[in-house]
Amino acid sequence: MEYTGSKYIGEYVDGRMEGKAKYILPTETIYVGEMKDGMFHGKGTLYFPSGSQYDAIWENGLAIKVWLNSPIWTHLEKSPRAITIVETASITQSRG
Repeated sequence: MEYTGSKYIGEYVDGRMEGKAKYILPTETIYVGEMKDGMFHGKGTLYFPSGSQYDAIWENGLAIKVWLNSPIWTHLEKSPRAITIVETASITQSRG
């Protein structure tokens, strides 16, 4: 993932990011949680550089259940566009 500016630390299955992982985006937003077929899938948390976090249950890269645990949310982090960008960044191509 280094060519995208992202860094992935975790397990692979058939060349795809799958299992428990840490995914660091170029924006320094960090995802810690489960991956499946190269996407956020299962329980996971996004940690933003501002200190806020976004806890969710993910399904195929989309948050389907969300807990907002931090009172410190910036305007950008609240926007659907920002969440869409983060979710889109979780989708990767096969290493093979």
